[in-house]
Amino acid sequence: MASSILQRCAALLPPDVELRYAWTGQSGLKPTWRFLTYWLMFANKSWIVAVSADQVFVFRAGGTKFGYDKPKRLVSTLARSQVQLPERLHGSWTRITFGTQRMWISRRAYPMVGKAFGLATTAK
Repeated sequence: MASSILQRCAALLPPDVELRYAWTGQSGLKPTWRFLTYWLMFANKSWIVAVSADQVFVFRAGGTKFGYDKPKRLVSTLARSQVQLPERLHGSWTRITFGTQRMWISRRAYPMVGKAFGLATTAK
């Protein structure tokens, strides 16, 4: 799935940008709470983060259950130094700040985030 996200994101960027990693995330309420009530799912927004050698790209993704991995438009381009990372990735969801955009990253993306930014991961 990550390679298809990479291809979709690369189509929205200049041809000289070589993406290395890409994963999905959500902003809004902690996604674990979606099981409390169904309407909380609509409060969250889907995002895609793609990382190249020296930049981080944040894309707005489709809002439906089936479009969360399809980038709609490029929202921001950041230097790697503008990403606020936790000391380690742990639990089901970890919050990461990309510029001014805070989002929740799922445990499934921890290996890619760890490789992209050199973080320790603790996935149980």
